[in-house]
Amino acid sequence: MREINSKMLVLAREARGYTQKELCELLGITQGSLSKMEKGIQTASVENIDKFCNILKYPKSFFYQQDNIYNPDLIYYRRRIAVKKKILLKAEAKLNIVRINIEKLLSSVELPEDNLFQWDVEKNGTPEEAAITLRQQWKIPKGRIDDLVKLIEDNGIIVIPFDFGADKFDGLSMFTTNNEPLIFYNNNMPGDRQRLTIAHELGHLIMHFGRIIDIERDVEKEAMKFASELLVPEKEFKSTIVSFDLRTLANLKLYWRVSMGSLLYRCKALNMITDNQYRYLWQQMSMLGYKTKEPKELEVISESPTLLTEILEQYTDELEYSKSDIAGLLNINEDDLQQMYFRKESRFKIIRN
Repeated sequence: MREINSKMLVLAREARGYTQKELCELLGITQGSLSKMEKGIQTASVENIDKFCNILKYPKSFFYQQDNIYNPDLIYYRRRIAVKKKILLKAEAKLNIVRINIEKLLSSVELPEDNLFQWDVEKNGTPEEAAITLRQQWKIPKGRIDDLVKLIEDNGIIVIPFDFGADKFDGLSMFTTNNEPLIFYNNNMPGDRQRLTIAHELGHLIMHFGRIIDIERDVEKEAMKFASELLVPEKEFKSTIVSFDLRTLANLKLYWRVSMGSLLYRCKALNMITDNQYRYLWQQMSMLGYKTKEPKELEVISESPTLLTEILEQYTDELEYSKSDIAGLLNINEDDLQQMYFRKESRFKIIRN
């Protein structure tokens, strides 16, 4: 009997949010036996494999996959701190599964060639200069970027909404084993925060992958500087401000489509306001509750990625795959397929009197 891939057993367990102890109780086996199976020391019996499938809700083929599993060193996280280990392991496992799924899907569908470049901050210049260069290379007009997600996907980068299971988990970026760039973002965040996160992860893809980074460098700060310049270019931003108050920040948010807090921080970083003005405006925002939730009338509508949906449509429309066929290709069950890739969020809500 062919042995299962022990790494896929760990992946399946973590993706479903089980600890070893919790899964052992459901399986009716000792933790020592499961530990040995997960390390490849002990062979899983036919009976155990059937139990894995029933409890973890993955088809047998899932456990025989030989794909590479990424460790966190190959992924850039934003605001990873203060996330419980169990939530983090579950998110990492699910992200690996989505990444493996995308690699399988791209075996028969060709993406537009990505229009990325690599930027070494120590040799090429500052993160802000990297953002200016990107705007030039992608021929982005002056002013606001109306649809950041469409712009990024038009340049061959797949953007994926994702439920990380934690509010503090904003997003991450990675490359597939075939070097296709991916950006994941927390789909439970407000639209303005999503835009900043996606721009931030784009900065990681350009500046931080494929090179050794000095431990003293703050890559998160570099990515944020990149994102700020990309979304709110310094020259144009400075020319639009004549006064500094909450009304100004509100109007700026409506135009630039980033949060009032981010814009206030941008003003301070560019030395456009004094320390006293900065503190006073933050105090005002805090008193009004804007530090946790900005006014609803200023809400930024979330942007909708379409590239992964278009890839799946190529399978259903052009290659004549059924959903069952796609689930078989990806080695997942049809319920997971529907939940992960075919669920469409409605923009409308029922008004109940």
